[in-house]
Amino acid sequence: MSGYKYAYLYDEVGLTETYFGRKILVNTRNIYTYNIITNGVIEKAICHYLEGVLKTGDHVIDVGANIGFLTLLSAHLVKNKGRVDAFEANPVVFEKLSENIVMNGFQGFVTSHNNAVFNEARTLEFTWNKYRDGSGRIVTKRQSNHAEKTVEIEAIALDDMFQDRPVDLIKIDTEGSEPYVLEGAKKTISNNPNIKVIFEWNKKHIKQRDADPQAAVDFVFSRFKHVKKFVGFQHMEELTPESMMDLSHSNLLAHN
Repeated sequence: MSGYKYAYLYDEVGLTETYFGRKILVNTRNIYTYNIITNGVIEKAICHYLEGVLKTGDHVIDVGANIGFLTLLSAHLVKNKGRVDAFEANPVVFEKLSENIVMNGFQGFVTSHNNAVFNEARTLEFTWNKYRDGSGRIVTKRQSNHAEKTVEIEAIALDDMFQDRPVDLIKIDTEGSEPYVLEGAKKTISNNPNIKVIFEWNKKHIKQRDADPQAAVDFVFSRFKHVKKFVGFQHMEELTPESMMDLSHSNLLAHN
């Protein structure tokens, strides 16, 4: 995209264009979306990876989809012969996610779900700050304080929906709940040996969600031959269990 296209619409909602030519609604007060407005992109390294591996007809699951930037990119790549399931627990952000899917004509093969994703089906407390769309988290014993907004949300386990279906890629960004999401997808992972999983790794957040980082490392390495760290734009670093445990905050890829 040369330069950028942007319009302020209403109530702190703006409309801009992604680098791959799709329209997207953004929260104009959210600093994490400013790069979409000015450059049409976020998570550049992950976008580059998706462009290299996703093909027409693939099935992608986007957990913690937010307003749907990577959902839209995935849909753009798998086309209407594929499928994308996008999960977003924040009810306000979910509205923009759903609108972005419809606005781009993807509703026939992209489904938005206003659910948290966990290791089992249950009701969870979910809390977030109004102008930090990516700050949403489940409320746990260790971090029981609420942010500005709080709601009860129904959680699902991915295995309950997808264990008997072909899945090519799962992306997980859940502010520390990633170990629960992975645990709830173990049958889906084992039934799809060529599956690729992109997930955020943040030991501090994982501990705040009452999860054990070492157990998460053991889980990932027991199910995947390769675990890599996104480094820069086009480079990945192969990890060992020890080096993964030493990481504080990174985006990782697991695959066989």
